[in-house]
Amino acid sequence: PWGRTRVNRKGLFEVYFSRGMEVVCSSGVGGGSHVYSALHRRPARPDYWNGHCEGLDEAAMAPHYAAFLERVGSARPGPDNMPPHGAVSLYSNHPDFAPVIPKDEVRVGFLFPRDPANPQRVRTADGVDRWEADYRSGDHGFLGSPSGAKSTMDFIYLARAIRKGLDVRAMSEVVCITSQTGAPRRFRVDYIDHARRRRRTIEADHVFVGAGTMNTLRLLLESRDRHGGLAGMPHLGKRFSGNGDIRGFWDLNTPDTDYTQGVPSKGAIRLRDETSPQVGIGRNNMPSVGAYPMPRFLRERLKRGMVVSGMGADAMDGTATFEGGRFRIHFDPANSPIYGQIYDVMQEMARLSGRRIYAGRTPSTVHPMGGACVGAPASGVVGPDGEVHGVAGLYVVDAAAFPLPTAAPPTLSIGAWAENVASRFLGKS
Repeated sequence: PWGRTRVNRKGLFEVYFSRGMEVVCSSGVGGGSHVYSALHRRPARPDYWNGHCEGLDEAAMAPHYAAFLERVGSARPGPDNMPPHGAVSLYSNHPDFAPVIPKDEVRVGFLFPRDPANPQRVRTADGVDRWEADYRSGDHGFLGSPSGAKSTMDFIYLARAIRKGLDVRAMSEVVCITSQTGAPRRFRVDYIDHARRRRRTIEADHVFVGAGTMNTLRLLLESRDRHGGLAGMPHLGKRFSGNGDIRGFWDLNTPDTDYTQGVPSKGAIRLRDETSPQVGIGRNNMPSVGAYPMPRFLRERLKRGMVVSGMGADAMDGTATFEGGRFRIHFDPANSPIYGQIYDVMQEMARLSGRRIYAGRTPSTVHPMGGACVGAPASGVVGPDGEVHGVAGLYVVDAAAFPLPTAAPPTLSIGAWAENVASRFLGKS
């Protein structure tokens, strides 16, 4: 334990280090839904899903994007319930910076309050009590959303599925998937029940892997290369991407200002005099600061600054491997100019504002993707329905299947891909 925070190898967050990239991701039930800013945006490329394999394109994916947005209740605040500290309100007339106006619609997965001064409790159709967002709480962040204002996957998907019989086994870590020949079921899944400290097994005809990009790749690679439970998948681990992520902390130290008020995403800004191509820098508050196990003066200082981040299309030429008894990432940021561009813009923001931005040159991503990419058998790992080529019944339902960097927050696309896989599976069942 570290104060009130438990630090161990079986927690909510996992951190991966390599010479060319750092990755921070979550490992809880529902994955990044416990972490994300609830920002829902399509990929930067309007033809993102086109041309990768037969049967998959933008038209085929469109209904699944719509289904996710409707299921989550993703929305935009109006003029009467706009959260504070937004980019448009702060930077429309700024001499050095300008708000980024996205080309496509951006929504947010929050229950926005009809009256910001008086948030109300809402009961969902599945019998779950949630509260509208309280902009004053500062408590909607990567340590959760205690009021339920953020539309996390436990509220949106798991609650309904549990009512229909879903068995959720928390604190369980899958260690191997084995394809069985001549057995009653096609697969055996071995996992460790950390709560009871026991190794257990499930058998099934269909296995859907949605452990988040890093854990999906690790599980598939270890199942094949360490345990011999799977075979084939010659392109597994190839075309790994960090989505262009660079992030840092802008130590604005704005007097009498608490940026934790509102919701995590505060909108993006750019250099006002920047020539094309423009680089947008997202602004987020340090969330749930009140829960940090540190002195009060440090927590108050963090409230007066902003997390800044950039995203873009990197070369997607990284690899994930299992070698020397370990899961490893290999990525050379020198092949992807976007990382240097984002870092340089951040440093210019620091110079113009006179307030330091603490950011490293090494990519630090919370949006890993690829490595089990959708594509034809000659180049991809999974087909348009998410099923692994050559391993019938095994599916990848998360961002490991993405064919390109989204160059934007990927939550919406992850949800749409999962909806696509589920819809196609049910259609042929």
